[in-house]
Amino acid sequence: MNPGGIYRVGVACTVGVGSARGGRARNEDNYLIGLDGRLRMRVGEREQGEDAPDDAAPVFAVADGMGGHEDGEIASTTTVQAIARLYGRARPQDVEGALRDFLLDTHHRLRPTVSVGGVVKMGTTLTVVWIVGGRAFWAHVGDSRLYLLRSDRMTAITRDQTRAEFARRDGRPEPPYPHHLSQNFLYGSRGLGNDESLRIDRGVDTGSFRLNTGDRVLLCSDGLHGFLSEATIQQTLSLGDAPTAASALTQAAMRAESDDNVTALVLLVAGDPGIHTEPDGKDDWADRDTTLVPL
Repeated sequence: MNPGGIYRVGVACTVGVGSARGGRARNEDNYLIGLDGRLRMRVGEREQGEDAPDDAAPVFAVADGMGGHEDGEIASTTTVQAIARLYGRARPQDVEGALRDFLLDTHHRLRPTVSVGGVVKMGTTLTVVWIVGGRAFWAHVGDSRLYLLRSDRMTAITRDQTRAEFARRDGRPEPPYPHHLSQNFLYGSRGLGNDESLRIDRGVDTGSFRLNTGDRVLLCSDGLHGFLSEATIQQTLSLGDAPTAASALTQAAMRAESDDNVTALVLLVAGDPGIHTEPDGKDDWADRDTTLVPL
């Protein structure tokens, strides 16, 4: 629910500096905005909108595809289409656990389909925020990031799922290529044993925080945070309204010669989120299969 336009959102999603300057020829990033009875995401080179339940809990996501131009774009687009099913679902008792279970179930349902032709090559990062009862519940796979800017202090909420990060959690020595990612959504793990597995540690790769008036929340791909300092991200995130900040962030990344796709999704909390009651039951709309890769 978004009474009085409490949540203001802006998004900018670009190929980056482009192939002529050593960057990507195609945009493999994608995003999801579920707000005020409308779903928005990229399909091909354009944003596509679709009407949805207008009393649903807001949901936002950023996905950064990998596995080659075509496969990466399919992976990120399919994933945000699948995550759109959250928009219109009833409020569960354990929101954080339900969000984690939803991601794991979606991964396990999609992966067999993309593996029909052989070894799975496509994958995508995924960072999701689901606002229920005035709290932002989040879950995370890969190295897209979630930041919170509150009262001139910015906090990095997520941890990049690198080989070094998982080794640190498990008390293992630092592995070779410590900064390489350990997993992607759809693709699964990289050298973690079972390639079909997906590791989402509750309380580390998931969590929640209370939203306050004036908060700014940023979901972004590594084409942005990999080329800008956190000081620059904080300063730029604070500029203007949500669309202005999103645009300024992507422009700053391109000035920094980002050779990767760049996505910035900015959420501004313009009023008191309060505690809202979600509708009972589950809307049939959320069961429709509109993904590029069938569930």
